[in-house]
Amino acid sequence: MMKRIIGFGRMFKRRIAFATIACLVGVLAPGAWSQQQSQSPLVVAEIRILGNNQTKDGTILREMSIQVGDTLSERAIGHDRQRIYDLQLFNRVDLQFTIERDSAIVYVIVHERWYVFPFPVIGFKYRDPDNLYYGAGIMHQNFRGRNEKIFAAFAVGFDRWIEASYFNPRLNSDDLFLRTSLQSAKLQNLRPEMGFYDQQRYGVSLLLGKRFGLYQTFSGWINYDVWIVPFDRYRGTLSSSGRDAFLSFGLSYSYDTRDLREYATGGSAYSVTAIKAGLGTSEVDHMRLGFSARTFRKITGDVSIGGRVFGTFTAGGPLPPYSYLYFGYDERIRGYFTRIVEGEHAIGTNVEFRIPILTPRYLTIPGLVVPQFSVLRYGIYAGIFADAGKTWYRSESFSSRRWYAGAGGGLHFLLPYSLILRTEYAWNDRGSGEFVLDIGAAF
Repeated sequence: MMKRIIGFGRMFKRRIAFATIACLVGVLAPGAWSQQQSQSPLVVAEIRILGNNQTKDGTILREMSIQVGDTLSERAIGHDRQRIYDLQLFNRVDLQFTIERDSAIVYVIVHERWYVFPFPVIGFKYRDPDNLYYGAGIMHQNFRGRNEKIFAAFAVGFDRWIEASYFNPRLNSDDLFLRTSLQSAKLQNLRPEMGFYDQQRYGVSLLLGKRFGLYQTFSGWINYDVWIVPFDRYRGTLSSSGRDAFLSFGLSYSYDTRDLREYATGGSAYSVTAIKAGLGTSEVDHMRLGFSARTFRKITGDVSIGGRVFGTFTAGGPLPPYSYLYFGYDERIRGYFTRIVEGEHAIGTNVEFRIPILTPRYLTIPGLVVPQFSVLRYGIYAGIFADAGKTWYRSESFSSRRWYAGAGGGLHFLLPYSLILRTEYAWNDRGSGEFVLDIGAAF
């Protein structure tokens, strides 16, 4: 008990010190910036980080373009504030500075989030209330203060699964990163028109990648998957035994300059991916190539327009049904939000105007027992969008399948802890309308 009391006392002193320095910097910074506008450029002499009781300094510094010895600019301050917030480790991030002679001391002031979350798992397969699955999970968003992610969850009911994963964004000073996961699942098939049947899946994956600077990453991974699906009745596997076991290997490159990944209004993100499934160990033997390109631009004031084009293409041997591509699950077309469309190739595009109604701001609640919830970021945007996409099989021509398209608008609520809630109404290209309630940005 005495250790707890002493620990609380130290934490209280840190908060008092943080509040005092934050107020001091907030008072000095505007004047300092106006002074430097009329003087010679300021050189950064030191970077000081405040408020990070758990997060290591290096986790923050590696997201910053500002380095000691650089010339300070207002653009760099805004850029780095967004980069640090994009870690999704902090409720609020402020960058300020003070002037000492002809140099600047930059202060990075953060308010940390709560990092360990138990959470419920609940959902409806095919969005049908009769097909309920439920469970629980736990995740740690900032293990060891290094932005490492630990996740574990399970579900029972219509779908049953258990999964665990670990992500380390920086294994060493060479900016290598690691992700590994384990999964065991008994899932109903993704094609409800075929009737319900169980698909058992066991999988393990290991990914190793390298980050180059602030914006580029290259990664490679290897997976081992086992699928057990009824064959005689459904031909759910390529093997006549009803069991496909195979290795797969993938490579991916990405270039990402988006201002905020959770809800971007500026910057671009491009990625290409190649996957080879089956390395001479089973009947599975195909290859996948995928790409995604998205960009966001301010068109007037804080109003922005974003666009995305993406596609995935299959080559090689026959494809087992559990590896088909779908709209209606992870990817959706608003206007056909619940329509399930499958194929071996898939392409799609999105366009969306994001119009601020309530620009992101902060609500401060003093005196909370859990201070990680005392600073909350929120905002509201209106969205006007158009989506389109299609799938087709390799045995078909590109023009043999129709496009699915929809357009509409709605409200996007930016909630604390990087939660995005979208309420929208969409009309499809056949004139039918539907309400859409979803979590996360559309792209």
